Amino acid sequence: MQTQNMGGAEAIDAVVFDVIGTLVDEDSTWARTAQLLASQAQLASSEDLHTSWARALNERMDAVIDGTAAWQPHSRLVVEAANEALVALGGSVTAATTALVTDLDATYLAWPDVATATASLRRRRLVAGVSNGDLDCLGRLANTCAISWDVVLSTGSVQTFKPAPAAYQYAIDTLRLDPGRTLFVAAHPWDLRAAAEHGFRTAYLGRPGAEQPSSTDRFDLTLPDLAALAEQLS
Repeated sequence: MQTQNMGGAEAIDAVVFDVIGTLVDEDSTWARTAQLLASQAQLASSEDLHTSWARALNERMDAVIDGTAAWQPHSRLVVEAANEALVALGGSVTAATTALVTDLDATYLAWPDVATATASLRRRRLVAGVSNGDLDCLGRLANTCAISWDVVLSTGSVQTFKPAPAAYQYAIDTLRLDPGRTLFVAAHPWDLRAAAEHGFRTAYLGRPGAEQPSSTDRFDLTLPDLAALAEQLS
């Protein structure tokens, strides 16, 4: 993996963030919730539940992207995936287990560098979020996590999920972005690969629990944290 020359801070007019995993800590929340679910369902391994749950969610989202399933809100798919994982591992779906995962997307905690860095970036540039999360959950996250952005977009508006091409084109069209002058920031290499295919400049932000880049990945920036991005673009 290499860091490329971005061409200077003046070459960037807007910063677009992935949200879940990049600005808020998804992995810890899922791990903690999987422990509670496993306890409720009397399952031996919360790690197995966590893995099975995440896989079931990804399969549901992929089915929407490839057109073999109708779109549903992300939060609903999270619940369906949890129910599938519980049953597959020998547990039962109850009102108590369902309550643990309903509106889970609105409960993530921000990474410590988010509030200060997004506020700093927004003083000089358009700052936006583009997320697979539902718009109501994203609004609540902005409020509870002190995320500063000018606008947040949900891929639910085009009834798909990233990395479907329509998700990135939606952001470009809605915000009238010049992708070549827009930095797309994510902790997910798959997200950045898709963004780059639409002409976005890319910045990989390493976060605990997120997928690591491959040896062939190329990003304009590789960041240790958002403070480094704020300094780079100051």
